[in-house]
Amino acid sequence: MSEDTSELDLGSEALSSVVAKFTMSALGFAGVALFARELGPAGVGRYYFALAVAMMLVRVDAGVGVAVNKRVSELGTDPAPYLTVGLAFHLAWVGVVTAGTLAVARFTSLLPMTPLVVAGIVSVLATAGLFQILNRFYAGLGYPSRSMWVDTVRSVLTLGLQLPLLFAGYGPFGLLAGLAGATLLSTLAVFALAGVRPSVGGVRDSWGRVSEFARYSVPTAVVEDFYERIDVLLIGFFAGNAAVGFYETALRIVTPAQQLSGSIVGALGVKVSGLSSVGREIRADIVNAFIYVGLLAVPMFFGALAMPAALMRTFFGGGFGAGAPALVGVALFYVFYIYQDPFATALESSDRPGTVFRLRAAALAVHLPLATLLGYYWDGLLGVIAATLAIEVALFVVYQFVARRDLGGAVLPRPVWAQVASAVVMYAAVLAVKPRVALTSWLPVAALIAFGAAVYFLALSALSAHFRLTVGNVLGPVARRVRDRVG
Repeated sequence: MSEDTSELDLGSEALSSVVAKFTMSALGFAGVALFARELGPAGVGRYYFALAVAMMLVRVDAGVGVAVNKRVSELGTDPAPYLTVGLAFHLAWVGVVTAGTLAVARFTSLLPMTPLVVAGIVSVLATAGLFQILNRFYAGLGYPSRSMWVDTVRSVLTLGLQLPLLFAGYGPFGLLAGLAGATLLSTLAVFALAGVRPSVGGVRDSWGRVSEFARYSVPTAVVEDFYERIDVLLIGFFAGNAAVGFYETALRIVTPAQQLSGSIVGALGVKVSGLSSVGREIRADIVNAFIYVGLLAVPMFFGALAMPAALMRTFFGGGFGAGAPALVGVALFYVFYIYQDPFATALESSDRPGTVFRLRAAALAVHLPLATLLGYYWDGLLGVIAATLAIEVALFVVYQFVARRDLGGAVLPRPVWAQVASAVVMYAAVLAVKPRVALTSWLPVAALIAFGAAVYFLALSALSAHFRLTVGNVLGPVARRVRDRVG
C-alpha cells in the first residue's frame, strides 16, 4: 500500500532517517574496531577488499533500484509490475556475474582469493543487490524513513551474525556470510512490509519506463562509485599506505555530515517525484532541503580548521596527527560535495537523470588527469585532495547554473549564510578557548567539541529565524507524541 508521496513531511522524515543513519554509523564503527582486533591488518584488508568487489557489483542493482524508486513514487502508479521488473533484472544480473566469476576463477588467476571467499562475494551480491532494489522500492511507496530503519535493523543483524562466525574462526568468509545472512533476513522483512506482490500485468510498459531511467541511473551509480574510490587508489599509488590511512580516517570524521544530507535528500527525492509526476511546483522543497543539508558540514569544516591535529590524534592515535592537513582539505571539499545533493536528487526525481550522469561523467573525466597531475608533481595526498576540491567547487557552480535553467533559479538562501556566520563565531570561540585546554586525551577534546557545537547552535538560533521555526515544526510534534505516550 503506497502513500501520497507529494504530501511527505520532509522535516519529520529527515529526522527519523538521520537517527537511523547515526545508529548505523555507531554500529559500523564498533564492528570495524572488533574486526581489526580479531583479524589484524591483513585479515581486515582481505575482508574489505572482497567486500569492495561485491559492492562494486551491487552498484548496478543500486542503479536499477533508483529507477524503480523513481517510477513507483509517481502518483497514480501501480507498483506491482515495477517490483517484477526489479526482481527479474536482479536474478539475471546475479546469473551473469556468477557465471563470469566461475569462469574467471576456473581459468585465470585474476581473483587472488580462496573459493570460499569468492562464494562469499557472490552471496553478498545476491542478497545485498536484492535488498537494494526492494528497500528502494519500499521507500518509493512513500516510506523513505522506514526504509532507513530497515537498513538499521540490517546493521544490527549483520553484527549479530558476523561476530559468532568471526570468533568461531571463519575469518573474512565468516564476515561475508554474516552480512549475506542478515541481508537476506532484512530483505524478507522489507518484502513483507511493502505489502506488494509481483505482477506480470503491465510488465512490458513498466520495463520500458524503468529502462528509460536506468540507462542513466545505472551508469551514474557506477561512475559515482569509481569517482569516490579513485582518490584512494591515486593516493596509495603516489604516497603509500600511510597517506591512504590519513585520507580514510579523515573521511570517517566528516561522515555524520553526509548522513544528515542523505537523510534529507532521501525524503526529498520521493516527494519531488510525486510532485513532478502531476506537474506541481518542486522548487520550495529543493530550497528547504538545500538550507539544511550543510547544517553539520559547515561547522565541521571550521571545527577541523580550528584543531585538526587534536581531532586526528584523539580519534585514531598519536601517529595520525600528521594527517591534520588532510582532514582540513577533506572537510572543505565535503561542504561543496554535500551542497550538490539537493540539485542532483531533484533532477533525477523530476525525470532528468541524464543531466546528472553527464555532469558526473564530465567531473570524472576532468578529475582523473588533474588528480594524477597534482598527485605526481605536487603532493601525493594533498595534491589529490586539492584536485577533488577544485572539481567539487566547479560542480557546485555548474549545478547552480543548471538550477537556474531547470529548477526555477539559483539556490543560495539567506539561512545558509546564517549557518556560515554561526560557524565562524564558533571557530573564533574555539580558538579563544583552545590555548587554555590541554588537548592530550579524549575528555578535554570531547569537551571542546561540545563547547563548539553549543556555540554554533546558540549563534544559529540567534541569527536565523528560519532555523528557530524549523526546530519548532520538526521537534514540536515529536515532543507532543512523547508527552502523550508518557502521559
